[in-house]
Amino acid sequence: MKKVLYLWLLFFFMGFVMINFPFLLIFDKFQLIFNIPLIYYYLIIGWLFSILVVYVFVKKIDRDEND
Repeated sequence: MKKVLYLWLLFFFMGFVMINFPFLLIFDKFQLIFNIPLIYYYLIIGWLFSILVVYVFVKKIDRDEND
């Protein structure tokens, strides 16, 4: 159970770091892809990736508890 808690905290802090100053500054350039700024792609892809990581993690926990 402690390992699960540590992994949740790790995921939280990774997401927190992803949406803070140093990483946002990397993608905050005036570069358009299909007339949409690059920062929007970074935020949307990062958000979707974090949802995917949480989904896979929860499925693995459920599978381990059922065994």
